[in-house]
Amino acid sequence: MEEASGGPDQVLGARVTLTALDPGRKTELAAALAALMPEPPSSPGDAIPLLVLETPSREEASSAFDILEEAGGTVSIERVWVDRGAGAGRTVCPSCGSKHTQPFGHAGPAARVNTKCIDCGHLFKVIGAR
Repeated sequence: MEEASGGPDQVLGARVTLTALDPGRKTELAAALAALMPEPPSSPGDAIPLLVLETPSREEASSAFDILEEAGGTVSIERVWVDRGAGAGRTVCPSCGSKHTQPFGHAGPAARVNTKCIDCGHLFKVIGAR
């Protein structure tokens, strides 16, 4: 079966997800997550499974995979279609760490720009957005 193609602004990249961890190595894993994620969770065990990275660079994904495995994590890596400028434009969900977020505006006199996570459904406001 052939893979569906991505959109015109997408390339085939990789998604790195932390699926399990060695409970005795939480501090090592937290340090590895801090190096890889802009806003890592305070306790890695509470956020499993955790989307760590979604990038158009398979080399970057492979490097993240190795770093997390060395720190005591069980990691999955899969090929996915990602935006060419991955990391730019999309806000990371503060609840689950996903970059699958969608900004939307509310019409009216007190209009606010909110963002909703497509993966977990969390609705949040991006500070500084208007």
